[in-house]
Amino acid sequence: MSEIKTYEIEKGLYLFKDPEPFFNFNSYLLTCSIDDKVSINILFDPLPLKYFKDFIKTLNELVGVENINIIYTNHQDPDLTSSVPALLDLAPRAIYITSQDTWRLVSGYNIDPKKFQPVEFIPNRKIKLNKEGDMCLEFIPTPFCHFRGATAVYYPKLKALFSGDLLGGASTKDTEGIYATEKSWLGIKLFHEVYMPTKEALKLAVDKIGRLNPLPELILPQHGDIIKGSLIIEFLSRLNDLEVGLDYIHTKEKEEEFYIRVFNDMIDFAKKKYGEENVYNKLNRISTQTSNFPEIVKIENGVISEVYIPAPTAFVFVYDVFCEDLPESEKEELRLKSIETFKKYNLEVPEELLYKKSTSIMDTFRRVFDIFRR
Repeated sequence: MSEIKTYEIEKGLYLFKDPEPFFNFNSYLLTCSIDDKVSINILFDPLPLKYFKDFIKTLNELVGVENINIIYTNHQDPDLTSSVPALLDLAPRAIYITSQDTWRLVSGYNIDPKKFQPVEFIPNRKIKLNKEGDMCLEFIPTPFCHFRGATAVYYPKLKALFSGDLLGGASTKDTEGIYATEKSWLGIKLFHEVYMPTKEALKLAVDKIGRLNPLPELILPQHGDIIKGSLIIEFLSRLNDLEVGLDYIHTKEKEEEFYIRVFNDMIDFAKKKYGEENVYNKLNRISTQTSNFPEIVKIENGVISEVYIPAPTAFVFVYDVFCEDLPESEKEELRLKSIETFKKYNLEVPEELLYKKSTSIMDTFRRVFDIFRR
């Protein structure tokens, strides 16, 4: 049985998702019917070689891998390019489209250059798939998000943006399904803080997305959840202000020692409240859950000695793991204790902690008017 899960998002638009629970890979197939006899099949960001056998089986069940016309990759990382050479062998009529910066590195796979079409050589960076022009691919450069040559693809007919790593994330929501919820933000934030170089790169990409006409109603990233509806504007707005990469290192690394104290004060509190064995099991879960993602924290002898990602995000992630299986009253006690500890060391409280219990109408008004920050 194939480990790959397949979903039809819209008619002719399919998502392929690998089975990893915390940090998964997404690939997309778009089938465009030009007329009653002709269809064009476009594969975006193929799943990595690890899943190649099941991936081919799934593609054959849908359209036949030999009928793929275009293979596109957003950038050069092996999680989306390692399958490209073998796919091109199985799809002899297919062309490979990507940026020249990406090709410079992917050419190391010994792909036939005759099958490569640079994005930069496509007139107006737009491919019309029918005469009317409502069915087309628009190539949107998003430099340094997270690679110099990264390029998103917009399909106006479905208002769908294939965004690559931009707006991708780890899986942090506690519900099934392929669509993002508010709880997806922590995973998106974590991923961008680790892999995006600067806030300025994100601002440029967000601006480019905001200029698309019509605006996207579906954002299809290579990792995590598909984003749609009001969450598109909400998450883009948050990205616009997010400190990532070098920005975070320059402004926050001096506070890391105090964050480590916050972590360990909270672990001491949890040990007294729930017992050492329970706390050690929780800490072990953190290491196991993120086995295919860069380590979040370094755990030695039951304490946290180093933080490998921005500390506020790491704390929220650890906090969420500790909250699992707790009754609401104890979650609230842990939340308030966490806020108290941050204030003890004169550190800014992560907003996820401030708003953990915003369930009533009054809480909603408080959030809107930012009373908690006063």
